[in-house]
Amino acid sequence: MIELDAVLALVGRDLKRFSRDRGQILGCIARPILWLVLVGKGLRVAVPRAGGIDYDHFVFGGAIAMTVLFSGMFQGVTIIWDREFGFLKEVLVAPVSRATIVAGKTLAGAAVTFVQALPTILFAPIVGIWPDPGQLVSLLGVVALLSIGVTGLGVTVGSRMRTFEGFGVISNFVVLPLYLLSGGLFPIVGLPTWMTVLVRLNPVSYAVDLMRHALDQEAVFSVAVDLGVLVLFTASMGVLALALFQRE
Repeated sequence: MIELDAVLALVGRDLKRFSRDRGQILGCIARPILWLVLVGKGLRVAVPRAGGIDYDHFVFGGAIAMTVLFSGMFQGVTIIWDREFGFLKEVLVAPVSRATIVAGKTLAGAAVTFVQALPTILFAPIVGIWPDPGQLVSLLGVVALLSIGVTGLGVTVGSRMRTFEGFGVISNFVVLPLYLLSGGLFPIVGLPTWMTVLVRLNPVSYAVDLMRHALDQEAVFSVAVDLGVLVLFTASMGVLALALFQRE
């Protein structure tokens, strides 16, 4: 019972901290509007259609993935923050296992990431997408799973970094390739061989593809493949985060 209480306490703490940060709240509302309008509508002039649909519809899944990637990775910086101000030390001496701490930090960050991704989904009508209840539930499920996986990646990186500046450099180095090679900006068929290999090795590609399945858009992989890779990625990040956090 104490393990569950510890996880819930960490989740509640991060959600409360997010709710008090007006900058983050404003950012998670403004970011999808700017992306969907400026990128979706702007590039539609040069690229009217992609993947068999209007370009602004095509990039919608990519906009969600972008929000999750940047928000989820940013949650890793909370470990550096907690270490810097002594909170992490207090958590580590608590009578709970390291696995509980990692689970709590990961789920806490994933909850904040999920909340930040919601405005992107709610702004779907801006680009003319009106998901029905079934599509909306499927989309939220994909976002939740991706949020946990990406936050696990953020916790993994954050547990090894000692400075905010170092974390920023490494996180950008990780996030940008994951996003650019996810199929969120351009179709992943007909690419050069070397790029096709990178796209297929990128777990975010399967998350974006699964979002397109949820929205009944043209997809590249099957639902089983997309879901399998995404679950494997999420589980792997959890195990890796725990392994590295054990050295804390």
